[in-house]
Parts: sequence; structure tokens; C-alpha cells
Amino acid sequence: MALVDNQLFVPGARLLAAPAAHLGGKGAGLLRLQALGAPVPGFAVLPTALFEPVLAGLPTTVAGLAERRARLGSFEVPAATQAALKALLADWGFGDGQPVAVRSSVADEDGAAAAFPGLMDSVLHVSSWPALLAAVAQVAASAYSDRALDYRRQRGLSLAARPAVVVQRQVAARAAGVLFTTFPEYPQEMAIHAVAGLGEGLVNGQLVPEEYYLGKADGQLVAQVHADLTPDPSPPVARSQTTQPSSCEKLLSSGGEGVEVGSTPAALLTPITLAELYHLGQRLEAALGGPQDIEFAQDQAGRLWLVQARPITQPVPEVVVYDNANIQESYCGVTTPLTFSFAQRAYATVYRQTMHALGLPAATVAAHEPVITNLLALQQGRIYYNLNNWYRGLLLLPNFRQSKADMERMMGVLEPVDFVHGQRKTLRQRLALLPRLALTLGRLLGKFARLPQRARAFQTRFEAEYQRFYQLPLAALGAAELLGEIEHLNQALLTRWTTPIINDFRVMMAHGAATRHLSRLGVADPEEFLSRYLAGSPAEPGAEAEPLASLLPALALRELGALAWQEFPALLPLLEQPGPELPAQVAQLAPAFHQRVQHYVARYGDRTMGELKLETETMRTSEALFYQYLVAYLAPPAAPAAAGTLPAQAAAELTARLKGRGWWQARQVRASLTTLRQAVARREALRLERTRLFGMYRAAYRALGQLLASAGTLAAPLDVFWLTETELATAAQAGGAQWAALAAARQAEFAGYRAAPAPAGRLVVPSRPAAPTVAPADGALRGTGCYPGQVSGEVVVITDPAQADLGAVRGRVVAALRTDPGWAALFPGCRAVLIERGSALSHSVILLRELGIPTIINVPGLTQRLRSGQHVRLDGRSGEVEITN
Repeated sequence: MALVDNQLFVPGARLLAAPAAHLGGKGAGLLRLQALGAPVPGFAVLPTALFEPVLAGLPTTVAGLAERRARLGSFEVPAATQAALKALLADWGFGDGQPVAVRSSVADEDGAAAAFPGLMDSVLHVSSWPALLAAVAQVAASAYSDRALDYRRQRGLSLAARPAVVVQRQVAARAAGVLFTTFPEYPQEMAIHAVAGLGEGLVNGQLVPEEYYLGKADGQLVAQVHADLTPDPSPPVARSQTTQPSSCEKLLSSGGEGVEVGSTPAALLTPITLAELYHLGQRLEAALGGPQDIEFAQDQAGRLWLVQARPITQPVPEVVVYDNANIQESYCGVTTPLTFSFAQRAYATVYRQTMHALGLPAATVAAHEPVITNLLALQQGRIYYNLNNWYRGLLLLPNFRQSKADMERMMGVLEPVDFVHGQRKTLRQRLALLPRLALTLGRLLGKFARLPQRARAFQTRFEAEYQRFYQLPLAALGAAELLGEIEHLNQALLTRWTTPIINDFRVMMAHGAATRHLSRLGVADPEEFLSRYLAGSPAEPGAEAEPLASLLPALALRELGALAWQEFPALLPLLEQPGPELPAQVAQLAPAFHQRVQHYVARYGDRTMGELKLETETMRTSEALFYQYLVAYLAPPAAPAAAGTLPAQAAAELTARLKGRGWWQARQVRASLTTLRQAVARREALRLERTRLFGMYRAAYRALGQLLASAGTLAAPLDVFWLTETELATAAQAGGAQWAALAAARQAEFAGYRAAPAPAGRLVVPSRPAAPTVAPADGALRGTGCYPGQVSGEVVVITDPAQADLGAVRGRVVAALRTDPGWAALFPGCRAVLIERGSALSHSVILLRELGIPTIINVPGLTQRLRSGQHVRLDGRSGEVEITN
């Protein structure tokens, strides 16, 4: 069939010069679907050129618009067009029981910004020639209906509509519906709503559909809402009303009676049909460049037909994934606004240095400021990583996929996120990037080679600043001077943190390389192997045997405990029951011991539980806290079995696996393991300096709080933590009564967060509310084993380390929501540690391996299931935990 004088378009015939403009939105959409191989019923389009003569010269005044509608309402299809259309319809069987649908296709309909949803007419079940001609005129005239014109005015569109009309073979449907390839309310889902028969009652809001929600990642049925069944016991899924009165939006706001997951015998669409719709939706969204609103029909034989596809005009929010699997070590529980604002700035500062260290151009760094300044987020008073932005940063590295996998291991991300993808590059693009990538890699390798010297220089410079800071009379400084000291810390230390950053890269890359080498050797669980190989002292001859720097505070505390027990027995009754007055008593009764304590506090006084939270009390801010830690070391049980056998066993296993392998492969494997061990040891030393840096900021801000409270700007010195860094700078410079009120309001808000159940370790926003989980009835729990050993014992649950009875952990199994390196004070006396959320490469788990203590992490619901005083039996290798009473 050919195009007749620009009066009829049939797919397969000669194309118009600009099909989208002449065929209207719906006609052009059908043409795109057909070009993509989608199943589209036969159609023809009466193009805009056919109707233009009757509209020529008419203004868009009120009278002119009325005249346009009237002329279109009496429109007569030209004889040549009728002849061509009759021939086509005869091929469809029109007049012999095959009806057609006559549908609007205005030039700017079904666009990305203006969908005109349900505003123009469609006429179904047209089965005679006179009815068809009348339907064409009715549909064309509906372009000037009152509702269509009101929509144009609201959207700022031209009132001079250019109608086209689609004539399409009508499917004898057993079911029909609408598919949103991305559901705007929960963008990680695909929504399908369907009714029996034709879908017109669904799209016009008259019928309540069956609703199906499929996960976009895998097509699995997430939720199902039945239209006319007895309500399920579970509550209905809450949905918000949409703002536009579109047919598809009416569809989305029509509720069902109940929700259940999985297909049921009453389901209108079978799992096979849902799978077919899922794959069609995924393919079309990718091909058409964005989320699509697709109307479909299923005929009596079960075949699917697509009768419309248009962009979803409703804004689809970005799916953001927040995860605290690793950062919870440092910022456990509710965190104050000051700490969050400081941490957010610190992460941004460090990230910028990372980008510069990799040799990225300044313009590239500047373009990524929205990513850099939003690496962290505060959700319900708790700090999370914004994983989307961390992944976006990895796009700047040469190998996104490998870097992503390495970062996920380091961060303890249990479920990888796939909302951010690396971009496939052509061969020409890859070749063009080679010089820059080679230069970046060369710079990075050069920095890796100089890390030992750079780390020593960094620590020397840090020590000088550390000594200078603590010689300052902070309590005597004014507000401007304190703010100046904070800025000095920023410039002298925080903005010169490149060496720890480069070493962190070294750890990440070395860990990834070691894991890949072990996998190629046939090691089934490389993480478990590394947990043994890296535990305790090095197994390789000539390797550095010093303990990790992060373990030094615990070892020094153990030494002080032994000293008190052996040389100052008269102090023991006081030390066993520490109180606020104890530091003064020790200073009077045992000056030599007190001097040792002072030396310890000066060196390690910032190392404590929650040490990176500025509001945390440390041994430096309260010396009495030191003696609370010391209690666990005064009468320790027998030392745990040495961990040295585990590295030796792992080294022997490695030697056996390398037997028969080539010299080069053996060299690579051993070199990767040695590099990883050295990088981890260096990281722990540098992380101790980070702890001390945060201690300096803490001291400066506490002094500022004291000053603001004395001036009446704050109600109490510690209220300083309830304001952000920016707010504090303003308050210090200008004063004002509003700051005390703001601090009080924040305290009340965050008290609510603290009282509520802790949110999940991963938050997906927006996300469908999770169904309540039912704990196993047999008392079994399971997590990830990090250090082997079978232990039975009494549990002590610690949800708030600041309130923990440190002496109560001796000989018991510690169960915690999260841990951080400051927990090292608790670990030596306990028999095992269970952690609800953690990372196998976290600092606290590294310490537990060093101490040879069986450890299990990522035990769901641990702190809700266990109570202090219960007894458990656990296996640190398999991750199994059994409640025995």
C-alpha cells in the first residue's frame, strides 16, 4: 500500500519526510515499536496533512477554537483516502467480524513532556464503514475538546493542535493492561496492571485491575494486589496518589484489596506472561531511551500485542542506596549533627585529594563536586554511605568493574548495587584514553613504590602538629582563635592526607589481586583463607613481625593491668570499682603508676569506642574512663591460644597448592600476599593517626562549646555537638539566642531516633516497605564466620558501648550490633564475638583475628534475638550460632 497524497500512511510504505511530526505522537510511537520488532497489531495513520486544510486560517481565539472543533467534527475523509483505507481494512477482515479501534494521534501527544493522557477520544468496536468515518471525525475533533485545551494552557503549549488519527486492528483480548517499565513510586520495580477483556475500563479508571510488581533487576514478582478477592491477612501496600489525571495514573492510584507475594490460581496473568512482559519492558526501555508507559493486550491464544508506547512523563526519582556495612564501625548508632557535618566535609576533602593524586584534571574534579560533597548521608540520625556516589567516583578509574568489586570487598557491601554502570567504550575511545590511563597508572605505581618513605614523613609531620596542638591553652583562647586552630588543622593535616589515601588504594588493589590469585589456585573461599593467612604474626620467613599499630593500645593497656596487679596490689580494691574520683586517688597513692597512665592517655587517649564521633567521651576528655577500660585487664583469664598456628597452616596450604605450578605464578601469588600484609599494617598505623586527628578537632570544638555556653549562646557546653560546623562558625561570630533553641530541638529529634528500632544496614530510597521477618523457631542464627573456633558460653549483649560494663565481658560471648577499633579494650577478656553488622576486613575484625578470638559477623537480628545471660554454642568457621537456653 502506498502513501496517497500525504493522506494515509501504512507501515512498510514510503516514509514521510518527518514521520513524528505528520503521524502524531501515538502513530510515531507505534512505528518505533514496529521497527524494534515488537508485536504491534496492524495500523494505518491519517496524517496531520489530511486535516490541515479545514483548519487553515482559523485563529486560536475562543471563537476560532470552537470553529476548529466544529469543522473537524464534520470532517469528511477524502475519496482517495477512503479507497486506500478500504483496501487495507479488507485485508484485515473488516466487515466480516474484525473490528477496529480509532485513536487520536495529535502531533504533540505522547511526548516526553506532554502525554495528553486520556484527554482525546478513542472509539473501540468499530465494525462498519459509516461508524468508522464518524469515529475519525469524532477523534480528530477531540483534539479541541475543553479538557484538551485546558491541558494545553496548563502546560504552556500552542492551542493550535495538529490532529492525526490512528486506525488499528482491534485485538480480541482475554486480558489487557498497562506496563510501566519503571514504576515511579518504587523505581526499582516494574508495574503491570491488567483487567479481563479490553483495557479501556482500566485506563479510564472504571475498573480495578490486578496489580503485579516485578523487580527490575531480575523480573521476580515482588508484590501482587488482587482486584476482587477476599482480602489477604497482610495489610495493603500503601500508595500515594499521583498528581496528573492520566489514564495510566488513574490506573496506578486504583488500589487492590490485599497484597501477597507470588502467583496464585486466581492471577489474571500467568508467570509466563509476566516474564514475557518483563523482557519486553526491559528491551523497550533500553531501546527507547527511558521509562515507558506501554499498553498491551493478550489475545485468546495467549499472544501479547503492544498497542501504545510513550515516555513516562511523571518524574522518576533516582534510586539511592545507603549502606553502613563499613562506616558503622566508626559511626555506630545515632550521630550528632556536628559529627556528621565534619565527617561529610572530611570525606569530601580526602576524596578530592584522591582525585588529584590520580592525576585527574582540575576541571574533572570540579565537575564532580555534587558527588564529592555527598558521599555520606544522615538517615534517621545515623551515618550511611551514599553508594551511588561512591560508584560514580569509580567511573573515573580505568577498570570500573574490577574497581567496583574491589571497593565492595573493602567496604563490606553485602549486596552489590547495579544502578550505576560503567560505560562501554569503542576501540577508538579506549585507544584515545590509553595515554592518560598509562600516565595515571604510572603515577599511582610510583606513589606505591614510595609509600614506606612517604608514610614515615607523614607520621613525622603529624607528630609535630600533634605536639604543637596540645601545648596550646585551649581554654584561654577566644572564639576567633579556636576557629583559627580548626582551620589550621584543616590546612596542615586534613588537606594533606594524600599518603593514607594512596595506601588505602594499595590495600584495595592488593586485596583484589590476592583474591583473584587465590581463586585461580583453586581456593574455594579466598576470604576465609586470607583471614587465616593474615592472622597473628607473619608466616613468611623474614617478614616483619611487629603487631599492628591498632593493637598497640590494647597491648599497652594489658601491660598496665599486669603492672597494677603485680606492683601496686594496694590499688586493686580501688581499681576494681572505678569512679569519678579514682584518678585523683591514684595520683595520690601511686604517683609512678599515675605517671604511666598519663603517658598512655597522651599517646592513646583518643582510641576508644566510637572514637570518630566528636561527641564521644574519651580517656583524654575524662581520665576516669581509662580506669573503666583497665578493669578488664586486672585479672584476665588464661591467654587465648596463640593465633600463630593459623598463618602457619595457611602458609603450608599455599605451598601445597603452588606445588607443580610455574615459578612465575608462585612468585606473583606470594608477592601479592606480602604486599597486602604490608599495606594492611601500614593502614592500621595511619588510621591511628586519624584517630588522633579527630581527637584534636574534638578538643577544639569542646573548648568552643565551653566558650559559647559562657556567653549564653548555648545552654550547655556539650550542646556544641547539636549544631553543624557552619552553624557553629556563625554562632561564634554573631551570637544569638536562636542557637540554644535549635540545639534543644535537635536533641529532642535525635532522642526519638535513638528510642526507635535501629534502621536496616541498607536503605533503598524510595523503597517498598519490607515485609516483617519471622525468626526461625529452632533458635538458630547464622552469619559469616571470620575466625574459626567452637565456643559455648554465656552471652553479654552490648547495644550501647558507652554504657557497657566492661568487666562483665570476661569469659563471655560478646554480642553487638556493630563494633569499631575502640572495642579492643573489651576483646581480650571475652571468649568470642558476634556482630550483627560488620565487614570481614574491618579494623575490629582484624584485631579479633590478631587476638585469636572466634568471630562471626553479619548475623541478622542478633541483638533482637539474644539477651544477656543466655547461653549459646557457636562455630566461628561455619558462622552458625545456636541458642542453648
